[in-house]
Amino acid sequence: MASFSDNLRLELQSDGENPNTWGTILNDNVIKLIDSAITGYTSVHVCAGGSDVVLPLGNGSAVQSRNAVLKFAGAVSANTNVIIPAKSKIYIINDESTRVGSSTLTVKTSAATGGTGRAIPVGSSELIYCDGVSVFGLNNIGLNLGTASELNFGTSINELIPVSSADVKYVQASVSSNISGNKVFQGTASFTSATGFTSKVFNTPTTLVGSTSITPNFAVNNAFSVTLTANVTLQNPTNPTVGQSGTIYLIQDGTGSRTMVFGGAYKFPAGTVPVLSTSVSAVDLFVYNVRETSAVDSVVIKNFGR
Repeated sequence: MASFSDNLRLELQSDGENPNTWGTILNDNVIKLIDSAITGYTSVHVCAGGSDVVLPLGNGSAVQSRNAVLKFAGAVSANTNVIIPAKSKIYIINDESTRVGSSTLTVKTSAATGGTGRAIPVGSSELIYCDGVSVFGLNNIGLNLGTASELNFGTSINELIPVSSADVKYVQASVSSNISGNKVFQGTASFTSATGFTSKVFNTPTTLVGSTSITPNFAVNNAFSVTLTANVTLQNPTNPTVGQSGTIYLIQDGTGSRTMVFGGAYKFPAGTVPVLSTSVSAVDLFVYNVRETSAVDSVVIKNFGR
């Protein structure tokens, strides 16, 4: 009776067994199968609509699970498991599948083993291994990549991740360089040495809602604009930063004669509080600089033409 090796399920020979056919058995049920286990490449269709795709264990026979490289192909329309034999083995995964929505593709052993699986990122090529129960992938420690906090950018050129010149994502900050294209900074950008700009620098004014009380948020912008629709109090700003300067356009509506009272943080030359222009559609420019968080030095330049 034929017997098989534990993991690759290669047919074993007993003394004196198969005297006239052992060569064929050795070639077909051992050597060819080892060849597949080391270099074999097979395509596995994973468009199963959420049902498990089972790669069975084969005793001395050519089956998909024996191959070294598994290419996943097809449209994954629901979370799908690729079930491999619960045997110790290494696989290379080449994922060429497409995913519908947030559908996932996971390589694991059968539910009976109680093991964990390895979720395959879409479009990835990776090395995974099964310990007979669970399926694992290589991690950043095994690849000697460290963590993001440990990677020191900018100390030397060797510490930069190589990218193509057409798609530079990391800039060596320790040397002079040019950055082309539009860039958006989501946080605060600080310049600790002299900074020159050879083209215009601008920020589009934030429109404030005209009402009887207006509180500008200086964390949002430096420049503001408001059309006055009633007599109004300009409340002290929120989130001022010392050294911050900017402007607020104060525009009379189609009625005009709107007046403005200023919060106590606004400081005017000689302590004289300005009176706004009152004609219909008149435009005044409020210019400010934050000397202290409770002292915003201000002037009003009046009656610009429209």
